[in-house]
Order: sequence, then C-alpha cells, then structure tokens
Amino acid sequence: MNDDTAQDPRTPSLRLTAARACAWALLVAGWIGIGSFAMAFAPGVGSGFALVALWLLALGGTATVATGGGLPAWLRALLFCTSAAITAIGLWSAAHGGGVAALLVALLGWAALTALASGVVRSLRLAQRAAPAPPIGAAALGALGAGLVLGDVGDVAALGWRLGLFVVATSVLLIALQRGANLRPRAPGCRAGLFDCSLPAWPDGAWREPTQWPTLLAGLAMLPMMAALPLMVAWCRAQAVAPQALLLAHLAAMFGPVWLFRRTIASWSLRRLSAVCALLLALGAAVVAWAPAPLDLLGLALAHGAAWGVAWGGQLWAPARRGQQGTSPLRAAAGYAVLTLMFGLVVDRFGAHGVAAVHAALGLAAAAAWLFSSAARAAAAHATAHTRATPEAHPDHHAGGR
Repeated sequence: MNDDTAQDPRTPSLRLTAARACAWALLVAGWIGIGSFAMAFAPGVGSGFALVALWLLALGGTATVATGGGLPAWLRALLFCTSAAITAIGLWSAAHGGGVAALLVALLGWAALTALASGVVRSLRLAQRAAPAPPIGAAALGALGAGLVLGDVGDVAALGWRLGLFVVATSVLLIALQRGANLRPRAPGCRAGLFDCSLPAWPDGAWREPTQWPTLLAGLAMLPMMAALPLMVAWCRAQAVAPQALLLAHLAAMFGPVWLFRRTIASWSLRRLSAVCALLLALGAAVVAWAPAPLDLLGLALAHGAAWGVAWGGQLWAPARRGQQGTSPLRAAAGYAVLTLMFGLVVDRFGAHGVAAVHAALGLAAAAAWLFSSAARAAAAHATAHTRATPEAHPDHHAGGR
C-alpha cells in the first residue's frame, strides 16, 4: 500500500495536532471574547480597543517566558491551573458586576494561558524528528471550536460561562498533552513571530519591495477585523443577521481557502501570492464601499479573511517570506498593540464608517502596489529587451565594422 503520509517524518503527531488546535482555539476565542467583554464594559469604544491592545501586549510578554522551553512540566501544569481559574473567575465576575476591573484580571489570565499553550506546542514541535508540516488543519479545527464556543458574543453573561468552561477544559487537555514531553530549553523567542510562531512576521526589508506589499497588507488584515468583530456583530444584528453567521463566516474565510490549497500554496511564486492577496483585498474594499448593509460587512469579512488566510499560508515554512528565527514575541505583540490602539481611535471617531475606511484603504493600497510593481516589472523587461537589441550592446558588431 502506498501511504506516503504515514511515512513522512514531517507529518505532525496526533499530540502535536491536538495541542496546536487547542492553542489556536485559545488565541481566536480570547481575541474575540476579550474584545466582546471590552466593548460591553469599557466606558468607550476607544478604551475597549485599548483593553484588546493590552491583552495582545500581555500575550507577547508572557510568551517571552512561556515559549522558551525552560519551564518544567509540573510548573507549567500549575500555571495552567492557576491561569485557567483566574480567567474563569474574572470573566464570571466581569459579567456580574465586576466590570473592567474583573476583566483586567481575566485578560491577564487568558494571555498567560495562550502563551503557555504556545509553549506546549513549541516543545512538542521540537520533539519531532523533522520540522512538522504547517498547522493549517489544526488551526482550522481550533478556529471552528472557538467559533462554536463563542456563539452569540453579545450576551456576555452566557458568554462568560461558556468561555470559563472552555478555558478550564482546554487547560486540562493541554496538561495531559504535555505529560511526558521532553521540554528542553531552547533559544528564546519564536520561530517567526508572536504565536509559536504562526502569525505573520515578515522579514526585515520586505516593505522595500512593492511586489510584496499586497501580501504584507493581507497579513495585517486580521488585526482590525478581529478587533472590530464584536462591533460588526452588533451592527449586523441590527440588520437581522444572526451573530453566529458573521463570526463563523469570517473564521471559515480565514482558514477554509488556505486549507483547500494547502498542498500547493507553498509552491506559489511571490508574484502569484501577491496577486491573489491584492485581488481579495481589493474585492473587500469594493464590497464595503458599494454593497448595501449587511452585505457590506459580510462580504468584507469573507474577502479580507480569505486574504489573510492566503498570506498566512503562503509564508508558513517559507524562509524568504517570514521573520527570522528567534523573533521576540514581545516586539511583535507591541506592534500589534500599537496598531490596535490606532484603529480603535479611528473607530471611536467614525464608527462603522471607520472600519469600512480602514479596510478600504488596505484594499486600495494593495491594488496600487500591485499595479505599480507590475508597471515597474514591465518597464524593466522592456529596458532589458531594448538593451539586448541595441548594437552598442554587442562588441562583435563593432569589431566586424572596424
């Protein structure tokens, strides 16, 4: 029987796949769940985004320690239990009168949980004989689980119960998954970015090449979309759209297309990858600019979610398209936090129009970069062809003439 997958050392173990799915579920549910609580209890939209930015910053800070591999298994288990309890109690308290103060406690607990999960994934990944295949399937599974747990993010009382049970159950599973694993200390920092190490973290100097701009911009598209999802759900609810519909549609767009093309996307040329990202970002900009509500937000969630997924899938395990080994999680998180704060100021001032304007700007910038790089490429090709056809470029011609 020809079963290449069973013999491929890059195939992730079942334990690693489960840990990856848990970590991604914590990341997605935390980002949207903390954002939902923040929008419900913060005194304003801007301060709500500030809480999300604080969560991202706390995630980077704790990941600096938790992904290093130096924590013994018993200490990691203790931290899992403590962080899960703090998070669950904080969420329940926030929904029952504790407000922002209780949410701050839950926010820090969830950041620690996500970082600890990232550390388990890193340790299990390093234990494999060869570098495992990208976590596309595991991430999609984790995002699906997060979407089902989140449900109606507008009902924070029920959401608090669901998320509390979720973090406890996920922590217990991760404790079991890490049992017996060889948690060897390794060099600090992530393989490529914030989240062991699968979130886009592009190499230094990438912005100097316009051909890469659409892909770079698509890699940033998730940040404003995830931060604004609780508000977008509320706006769509006013248009008689079920809260779960927008949420699940966005998550499906993020991970569905890249999962379908997972066997070929790594072989795409940089130019092809940028073209697809530019097309999806421009499509999202067109939809949000001209489609009627609620199709504008639904179309935006689909198009820009898919753009991020393509950019993410195209840079996984591609050394020329991702950050260097050992990139600081805190540095990446600080960048995400600053961008979240800036986006929050725009949304606080302009509301839904601010969300539309930011995503439209992403689409227009990607399309302009693609057109500029294509024109530059055509001009360079024309100049090369002209040089080859010019007699001065051929010394033999002059020798014969003399």
